[in-house]
Amino acid sequence: MQRKPTASASGEAAAGNDLTVSSPEQLHALGNSTRWRILGRLMDGPASIQELAGALGAAKGTIGHHVHVLEDAGLIRLVERKRVRGVVEKRYARVARQFRLPDADRVPAESRQEIGTMPLRQAIAEASPASGQDDPSMSLVIRARMPAERARRFAAMIEVLAAEFADGAPGTGETYGLVAGIYRPNWTDRAEEPTE
Repeated sequence: MQRKPTASASGEAAAGNDLTVSSPEQLHALGNSTRWRILGRLMDGPASIQELAGALGAAKGTIGHHVHVLEDAGLIRLVERKRVRGVVEKRYARVARQFRLPDADRVPAESRQEIGTMPLRQAIAEASPASGQDDPSMSLVIRARMPAERARRFAAMIEVLAAEFADGAPGTGETYGLVAGIYRPNWTDRAEEPTE
């Protein structure tokens, strides 16, 4: 279900908790790392194209193009217009705190791998190495054999952990990312694995 935000008196969007992307336009919009970075910056609050360009170190024209793709896809919306030195400045905000990818059965078979790995690819693109003892950044990959039901239980636990992580402490500290997934490696011998 898509939630429509409302603008508050301060111009900030009242974004819902999550939105499951469903249209081809939304999936296309999320398929670009610059647009993911824009959505990441907008987690901190509404911003203009000028502010986004400065924060992301990109040209205003490039950011403007990507902002319009995100707006046309319904992932961000205009929340404020104001005159700044004779020019109308527009500020944009996310329509949701989190964007969820659709369930695999709602995605064309030829697109499932690309869409399913989109969050992982974005995390790799934006992650920076740990910067010292105080930086909690880390990553790991673990593989284990288990029944599908147990893997589903772990997936549910990751959902709970992700929700707690996303609650964060707004307005304090630094921005951190979390990427997690339960997957079947593409190199496994599926003939040996039990069917459900």
